[in-house]
Amino acid sequence: LPTDAVSAPMPTDEEDQVTSADQAKINKFSRLNAQLHDIVEDLELQRKAVEELNDLSDELILLDDDEPVKYSFGECYFEVTKERAEGLLEDLLEKKQAALRSSEDELAQCKSTLTELKTQLYAKFGSNINLEE
Repeated sequence: LPTDAVSAPMPTDEEDQVTSADQAKINKFSRLNAQLHDIVEDLELQRKAVEELNDLSDELILLDDDEPVKYSFGECYFEVTKERAEGLLEDLLEKKQAALRSSEDELAQCKSTLTELKTQLYAKFGSNINLEE
C-alpha cells in the first residue's frame, strides 16, 4: 500500500464526510471569494474615476465662459463650449456614479452570500475547514 493511503485518516462519522452538496457550497464560496476580490479592485478604480471627474468639474468652473474646451471622445479631441463640456461631464459623472452604486450593491450581495455559506460550512465542519484568507 502507498504510504499516503496508510497515513491518511479515514472519516469515521457521517458528519466528517463531504457530500456533493457540501462540495458545491465550498466551490461556490471559492468562486464568490475570487469575485469579491475582483469587485473590490473594480470599486477602487471606479471611486478614483469619480474623484477625478469631480476634480475636473471643479477645474471647469475656473475657466472663462467664452474659452473653448477640448473634450475627449474616444481617441479624438473636439473643441466644445464650456457649457457643453459641463453637460457632457455631468452626464458622464452620473453614469460613473450609477456604476459605482451598482458595484457597491454587488459587493454587499457577495459579502452576504459568503457570510451565509461560511456559517453553514463552519456549522458542519467546524475547525476542519478553513475559509479565511
